[in-house]
Amino acid sequence: MVNKRTVKKAAKKSAKKTTSVTARKAPVDTIKQNKGKMSLSDFAQSTKEELAKLGDKIHEASDKGIHLAHEIAEEVHKFATNATELTKLKIELHNLKEEKQKLYALMGEQLRNLHKTDKLSRIKSRMKEDFIRLDKLESLIDEKEKLASSKSLSK
Repeated sequence: MVNKRTVKKAAKKSAKKTTSVTARKAPVDTIKQNKGKMSLSDFAQSTKEELAKLGDKIHEASDKGIHLAHEIAEEVHKFATNATELTKLKIELHNLKEEKQKLYALMGEQLRNLHKTDKLSRIKSRMKEDFIRLDKLESLIDEKEKLASSKSLSK
């Protein structure tokens, strides 16, 4: 025999379970209903907002890319300018040194001729202009070498 107390307890337990299960399911059902009830214009508006956000992010990224490309182009331009200046200096140095070597050869030939003709006493007067020119070349070479060593192709 089943007594009344046991039946009441079982009924209460069953009612509690049903209530708690329904309470838990209610928000899920409401969400499903809300999704189903979303209008087409609401969906379009939501999509439009998301696309606008995406467009803003793409625009921001492209701006950063353009700025970075501009900075890199400036650095490359500076490097190329410095490299061009340094190359010009090196060419000028080479030409000056070559001219100096030619002058040495010419002076040596003249000295040899003076020695052969036994006229070494007139060296100073005969080669005065050559010595002046040689001094100028050597000072120009020194200046260009100092300038070239001060130039740098790195940052």
